[in-house]
Amino acid sequence: MTTRKLMMAVGALAGLGFAMPAHAWVQFCNGTSATIWTAYSWRQTSCATGWAKRGWWSLSPGQCKIVYGPAISNRYSYYYGEGGGRTWSGPYYTCTPYAAFNLCDHQCFNPSRNLGYRQLDTGRYTNYTLTLRP
Repeated sequence: MTTRKLMMAVGALAGLGFAMPAHAWVQFCNGTSATIWTAYSWRQTSCATGWAKRGWWSLSPGQCKIVYGPAISNRYSYYYGEGGGRTWSGPYYTCTPYAAFNLCDHQCFNPSRNLGYRQLDTGRYTNYTLTLRP
């Protein structure tokens, strides 16, 4: 083995010892010129219905925030967004409090409203970015 190949092999092995742990996430980004507020619903087996929901994340124009940090366990999740006179909604309705919340899907508290969430298909990705655009 040449000295150059040996150095490359040693460098590659040394790099393995310093590898950072992999992190999985879903993040929302604001692709509009107005502040938007978002909510997210995901598969959560510890909840009676099997689903949890959390909100509200405030996103300034151009800002991104992680809304779900563990590994994605189900390719489908749901989201809702509003701001700047626009909504990102769909046909999957759930009770959504006006104030910040972190609940199982069957739970709710007042005051709240029944909002329709959109389905998000993350496929086989472990990291996923959704940019909300006008």
